[in-house]
Amino acid sequence: MKKHLTGLVAFLCLYANAQQEKSDVQKLNDSIQKVLADKFPRTRTFDLQYRYYLPSDFDAELRKSDYVKGRVTNHQQWKAAINFTLWERPRWNVSANVDYRYESFDFEDLELLSDAVGPFTENKGYHYIGGTINALYYGSLFKKPLIYNASVTVDGSDKDVERIKGIVGATLLLKRTERTVIGLGLVVLLDPASPVPVAPVFTLDHKFANSPWTLDFILPQRLLFKRPVFENGRVSIGTELSSDGFYMYSDVPGYADVYDFRELELRSGLTYEHCFGKGFIGYAKTGLSNMFNMRVSERGKNTNDYIISANRDATGYFTLGLSYNLQSKNKK
Repeated sequence: MKKHLTGLVAFLCLYANAQQEKSDVQKLNDSIQKVLADKFPRTRTFDLQYRYYLPSDFDAELRKSDYVKGRVTNHQQWKAAINFTLWERPRWNVSANVDYRYESFDFEDLELLSDAVGPFTENKGYHYIGGTINALYYGSLFKKPLIYNASVTVDGSDKDVERIKGIVGATLLLKRTERTVIGLGLVVLLDPASPVPVAPVFTLDHKFANSPWTLDFILPQRLLFKRPVFENGRVSIGTELSSDGFYMYSDVPGYADVYDFRELELRSGLTYEHCFGKGFIGYAKTGLSNMFNMRVSERGKNTNDYIISANRDATGYFTLGLSYNLQSKNKK
């Protein structure tokens, strides 16, 4: 499940506090885009991010038999995202997103645990490139706001285009008060590689009484407690679940040409965001990373049908990022 797509579908309902007294659909549209940009840095017009992981031990299995163990060092990621609107009408919004990620790491103290020959002979860093077309429709159900979402993603690497996949879903706003917004949604993943075809989504945004703190909860994506600090800053404490991956290529006889590496990562820690004005926002994150469900499967096959699985010890990380929101230039 792609984190930025799931988060988008889930969080569309959280515009309500800003729109309780407005009936104009275009204002609703503008407010949703503003809230999305505020809650998710990667949905701003442009976002650049760098992440570094501290060294940690790992072990891997090949076809469910012990294969290799060692230590991962110098693990780093560069990420960039661009988002822009393609077409807009009072009840419709069609946008595009381009994601790029470069990931590299080294190995130390490798110890082979088997005589089996694996599918990969090189480790030179990995490029991931993805493009998404996303459509939103703003409607209602039982006199409650309902937002439909559909998206198509084409992704691959610097070598080739590899896959096409999609998501359809809807989010219903169940409750909206001055301090609490609750939404319930459902997403269908049109991806044969996904271990689950359908996923429910629950969102809760709650401002505590007589307190600067806000609860930001999206099941299953994140649990964060946020509060403003200084004049233009914000601090968040909590846990986020994400899914990343890239394509790997093999020239070893007996193996497929293209494989898909996927992992789930639980990051717990502290985030600080600072608005520099004119649409620019910088942020820093640090904490503990737990990587699990690390699997390599043949391209297009379900991740449960894997040939390599790995476990990695928890490790520290830090992230630096800078984003720019074009809409902020016109804010009043």
